[in-house]
Amino acid sequence: MFEKLLQILRIACSHRHTSKPYAAAVGSDTRSSAEWESIGTGPGHYIVCLDCGKKFAYDWANMHIVH
Repeated sequence: MFEKLLQILRIACSHRHTSKPYAAAVGSDTRSSAEWESIGTGPGHYIVCLDCGKKFAYDWANMHIVH
């Protein structure tokens, strides 16, 4: 319960539970300028934190999150 409260307040998320890598869609709706969709330039790969929903760029060649 306490951990959920912290996640709601976005005080603490360790991003330990992430999704598998996904390929970004090419030519998707360009009208949206949401922060969630504004990672990187052009098509690439990304993973998502399953706890807080934050999106991270992912380097497929080296198999790690791009910082």
